[in-house]
Amino acid sequence: MQKLVNYLRRHERLISGLIVLLAGMAWLLLYKLGSLTGGLGAGEVSAATVPVGWHGIYHEPFYLPLKTVRSVVFVLFAHHGQTLTRLPNAAFGALTIISFAWLIRLWHSTRITALTGVLFATSAWTLHVSRLASFDVMYLWAMPTLLLIYTLLQKYHDKAVVWYGSMLAWGLLLYIPGMVWFIVLSLYFRRTSLLAGWRHFSPWWKHLLYVLAGLIWLPLLILHFIRSGGLLTWLGWPARLAKPFLLLKHLAGVPVHLFIRGPEYPNLWLGRAPILDVFTLAACVIGIYFYATRWRAGRTRLLVAFAIIGAALVGLGGPVPLSLLVPLLYVAAAAGVAYLLREWLQTFPSNPLARGLGLGLVTIAVVLSCIYNLRAYFVAWPHNQATHTIFRYRR
Repeated sequence: MQKLVNYLRRHERLISGLIVLLAGMAWLLLYKLGSLTGGLGAGEVSAATVPVGWHGIYHEPFYLPLKTVRSVVFVLFAHHGQTLTRLPNAAFGALTIISFAWLIRLWHSTRITALTGVLFATSAWTLHVSRLASFDVMYLWAMPTLLLIYTLLQKYHDKAVVWYGSMLAWGLLLYIPGMVWFIVLSLYFRRTSLLAGWRHFSPWWKHLLYVLAGLIWLPLLILHFIRSGGLLTWLGWPARLAKPFLLLKHLAGVPVHLFIRGPEYPNLWLGRAPILDVFTLAACVIGIYFYATRWRAGRTRLLVAFAIIGAALVGLGGPVPLSLLVPLLYVAAAAGVAYLLREWLQTFPSNPLARGLGLGLVTIAVVLSCIYNLRAYFVAWPHNQATHTIFRYRR
């Protein structure tokens, strides 16, 4: 007990900060979770009534992580209402924010983590996807989680817990349609660390546990392919490809939706408003420039590969939604903010007034961005007529 007390005293400020951040995240994801829109959308009603538990997962195992959490919540609360219907998605929204913040902390400083973590957590797209009972949240969660695993394996490839955790996470991600391509890419880019770690685990039983951690998830997936097919869906492809001209139009529409105007999805977005606000868009462009000037780096090549394959899968019109690519925009925005602050602080290395001015301006921009996104989600969207038309079902 004395050791625990001493540890808490030494890290009092850090623990207090984490408690405040977790409380803020809980408020963001749970405030008016069931009542903001006044009702459920048709897709949410379907999610609330679809079979859960082992029976439901066995017959349709895709999106296994979310369906498992839904099964627990829906079985414990058989007469679940609107809040509990959306609660599993809010839980994965919290995991998404944590994964993103952890990733940025490994790549950048604590200051950048705080600024861009809040920026991502309060973004309208994160709130929309995390507070709606749909499968989009799986893709929002999958991208930062994959990048986090990639980074942890680079830094701690000799830690057994990182290896086993990575294999278990990859196995879960395999149940999300389209994610197999990104898992294969991660394995390819991280092959050197994987081989080094494999040699590090000399006892045969560690090798066996590592293989089992990766194979334990496959039987259910293989049985589903044998029984019901669905291979094209698992690969992220549509059941039928669009005509060439229409396909090119859809592919060209992906960057338009990401950088210029959002998609017209009343259940998920406000009109054709841009996904990124002005400050985040500027930071994202600067971040893209930052990575472009370092195109030989392994991280840059991985991000570019993820972006190209992700845009192709979204443009094909299959099961992969735009939510897969949004975290990459905020990863680039984090690099842009870090680049801006680094250049400013290097220009004024010893002038405390100038340094404080630069940090203050960026902080004010982040705060204004957060306010804009919070108002867009909590005020403008629920009062939009199109939103009332979509969310008209009650439970």
